[in-house]
Amino acid sequence: MAARSFLTGAALLFLLACQPAAPAPAPSSAQAGDSAAAQPTAAPTPASLRPVAFGLTTVSGTVAPIWVALDQGIFERHGLAVETVAMSPAAVSQALTAGSLDLATSGGSAISAYVGGATDLVFIAGLINKAHFKVLSRPEITRMEELRGKTIGSSTAGSGASMALFETLRRFGLEPNRDVQISYLREQPSIASGLLSGAVDAGVLAPPFTDQVEAQGARVLVDMRQFNVELAGTNLTTTRSFLARERDVARRFVMAYAEALRFAREQRELTVAAIMRGTQNPDREQAESAYEVFRDLWDLWPTEGAIQTVLNNLDEPGADRVRPAELLDLSILHELERSGWLAQHYGAN
Repeated sequence: MAARSFLTGAALLFLLACQPAAPAPAPSSAQAGDSAAAQPTAAPTPASLRPVAFGLTTVSGTVAPIWVALDQGIFERHGLAVETVAMSPAAVSQALTAGSLDLATSGGSAISAYVGGATDLVFIAGLINKAHFKVLSRPEITRMEELRGKTIGSSTAGSGASMALFETLRRFGLEPNRDVQISYLREQPSIASGLLSGAVDAGVLAPPFTDQVEAQGARVLVDMRQFNVELAGTNLTTTRSFLARERDVARRFVMAYAEALRFAREQRELTVAAIMRGTQNPDREQAESAYEVFRDLWDLWPTEGAIQTVLNNLDEPGADRVRPAELLDLSILHELERSGWLAQHYGAN
């Protein structure tokens, strides 16, 4: 592919990177007909809904169940008015600790913050606990080993993408920040545009951005799903203080979240539409590709093994003394499981 085409793709993705995350619109009447089960029989009035500030650490198809819950009124059915805000993973950890966010999606960065002293942070449900990213490079690079001495774009230090990248590089005999330089570009659109513009030689990306840059000439060097690596990429995160103070709100959120996960798995078309809106990308083929990647990875239950992988890759004092169980409070999930509600509304564990 010509350099002009490769750089034109960078310009388009730069525009995408500058867009704020759009609020999810209300579902159309046609969408409502596709799944009557997702519609409340007696919707709470707006005045009776409890506001919830929710942080999103990514604008990829990873978080489609959250967008689905917004589109389909699932949060409202549980008495919640959820407002999402897109933030970097590190900023989310800080906002949760400060109390300006109630809950959020987070993963490796929350574990890093916990090791650093933010021990109020806790995972209360899962989402993605397997490495699902791809490493893509400029067209002239054909093998992972050729990245030695070059620069790879990732999101932020301690994020799921960065941890997955570190684990993958070591499988090819490359030590991060010694054999390969890591450039932290914060968001997926910024990584994609950085790769296409030549600011970095390679990038670690998730769908649909993988499809976008590949279509512009980037080369796939490795698909991490081939390794089946447990990794705490994205989980439902809050603080123990919030759990103690607002346990009923947290419980209702987890219930809505579980229903949305099931909906996302079962309602392909509506979920693909949610991915297109959430990523602000009208390319249906790319949204469908993202859906196929994440559908089988979405999991309500986080694992200690996934947290341990992150701890093993953290170059921070004290990481080796933290036990994965310290970062988990699955009491709400276990309560819902014992009552039979979870089996009815989500499925068997």
